[in-house]
This record gives sequence, structure tokens and C-alpha cells, in this order.
Amino acid sequence: MPWPERLFARIEQGLLPLLALLLAFTTVGVFIQVLMRFLFSKSFLWGEELSLFAFIWCVFLGTAIISMRRTHFAFDALDGVLHGRALYLQQLIINICMLIVAWVMTVEGWYFSVVSLQRLSPALGITLFIPTIIIPVAGALMMLVNVIDIARCCRRLWTEMQ
Repeated sequence: MPWPERLFARIEQGLLPLLALLLAFTTVGVFIQVLMRFLFSKSFLWGEELSLFAFIWCVFLGTAIISMRRTHFAFDALDGVLHGRALYLQQLIINICMLIVAWVMTVEGWYFSVVSLQRLSPALGITLFIPTIIIPVAGALMMLVNVIDIARCCRRLWTEMQ
């Protein structure tokens, strides 16, 4: 297995248990909220807010994992039609577009997180930096995946030309 796949496998090994924990926490938290509201007509806002933050982390860590698995949304209508250099060129264009999106997500996510340092969540009273820092982290992981995929596509195009 090439080194990028080994790296992605290790990152995924670390992220999957965290994702499972966050998803379980979100599910249990929302379930308890529903029970509290309908059975006891009471609610605790901090539980709802904590479940929301865990869900945000699940979404963005999930985007990083699907990028590593190469199962993200992509234009694949021409995959059966294109062959050789044309197919690699299409993959290169898709990866460059994904890199741009990941770069915007990283840069703007970082600015958003820095601005969020000044704001506190209403129920928990914690800085909103904690739930928003995952945006640039996931973007950086996606950028790493796309840079490696772009290098792979360029290498394939180069070997096809020779």
C-alpha cells in the first residue's frame, strides 16, 4: 500500500471511533431531549446545544473521511466514456475543483473560528471557537487528500504521454 493510503488509513482509524462516539452522543442527547419535553414538559438547553455541536463535528469529520475514501460527490457521467489521458484529465479537473473548495473551507473556516472566539454559546457559555474549529481542520484534511490526488493524476498523465 502506498504511503498516502497508509496515512489516510491511520487518520481514519483515529477519526472513526471519535465519529461513532459523537454520533452516539448526538442520538442519545436528542432522544433524552424528546423524552424530557413530551413526558415531563421540561427541557434543558445545554443538552440540545451540546448535541448540535457534536452533530457539527460529525458532519465535517465525515466530509474529511469521504474525501479520503474518494466517495465524495464528483462528476462521473463521463467515466465510462473517457479512457486514458482524457479520463485522467477529467479526474485532475475534479480534484483541482475540490482543492479550491477545500482551500476556501479552510481559510474562511479559520476566519469564522477566529471571529467565534469572541462569542459564547447561549446555554453552555463556552466559546463558539470549539464547535467551529472543525471547519478549517476538515478543510485542511480535504486539501491534503486533494493535493495527493492531483499529484497522482499528474503522474498518470505524464506516464500516458510517454
